Amino acid sequence: MRLNDWFTWNGVRSTELGIHVLKQPALVRPPERATFTSVPGRSGTLTTLEGEDVYDDFIVSAECMIRETSNLPAISQYLKGDGKVTFANRQDGFYIARIVNQISFDKILRGNPHHSFIVNFRCQPFFYLSDVEDITITQSGTYVQNQGNVFSEPVVKVTLNSDAEIVMGGSYFELTGITGTVTIDTPLMETYMDYESHNQNMRGDYPKLLAGENIISWTGGVSQIVMTPNWRML
Repeated sequence: MRLNDWFTWNGVRSTELGIHVLKQPALVRPPERATFTSVPGRSGTLTTLEGEDVYDDFIVSAECMIRETSNLPAISQYLKGDGKVTFANRQDGFYIARIVNQISFDKILRGNPHHSFIVNFRCQPFFYLSDVEDITITQSGTYVQNQGNVFSEPVVKVTLNSDAEIVMGGSYFELTGITGTVTIDTPLMETYMDYESHNQNMRGDYPKLLAGENIISWTGGVSQIVMTPNWRML
């Protein structure tokens, strides 16, 4: 059996359900989100980007087959919804995706158990690196190197004993009126502690770590910052 005949969907490898990949998806770069405007009297079009590093979702397709039709109910349950997908030809990370196509097993049920079918994953633009350790910072002025090639959106846990002002890469935010360990969750754009919202105690930008080197510094009562960096690639 080929070593690259699988994908994992929400932590379950496809081959565990008898799904084998005949053709892995091509490696693609997501499209920038842009508007193209025709200007009277001017050749070509005027390109307007929505913002720096703003990209659209894209579709990646895996051509698959199954050999055993008795497991179709479990396979149908497996191939739906949204979550994380890792492909065998790119095992060092994952996409956040949703299975978007209707999958027909008609020809398989009509006696051709090796008939192929396509699974389409609608992927969010970035490829997230896996097995990334949290980063603990106890000294203001520490530099952190982004391991991806595009800005990341970290989840940051700040331990406070008084108000603080924090610079993180190209972001600045303040935490006031709260002590203990507070979580600043950039992907969710939420600030919370012990499952209780503290958005009112945070003011400023949700942190982003830019491509390259980022300084982490603060004034005030910070004793420790622990970051889940969520490094990602185009």
